[in-house]
Amino acid sequence: MTDIIWGNGQSIISTESFQLNVTHRKDGNSEKYPDTVKIIISGVDLPGLSDNKTEWTVENLQNLIVNAFLKCEIDSKTQEGDLIAKVSHSGAAGY
Repeated sequence: MTDIIWGNGQSIISTESFQLNVTHRKDGNSEKYPDTVKIIISGVDLPGLSDNKTEWTVENLQNLIVNAFLKCEIDSKTQEGDLIAKVSHSGAAGY
């Protein structure tokens, strides 16, 4: 079962990573997640953002991620503890 966290995008780190302020965690996640995590994007379902990572810019990500409520489906974790996840917009009421 995939671990899922939700929260607000804080800042863009690179063309494929950002900081997430974690506000919600799925019951039954296999790990506990801190309140702030670095997300490395493995895939996206964000209207306005191409599936092709080579087309992403920091500006595109800022417009779509910063202050947005996001759902992150975690694929794996790096040795440094950064999360690799599929990212999508999420409605606050149903997460």
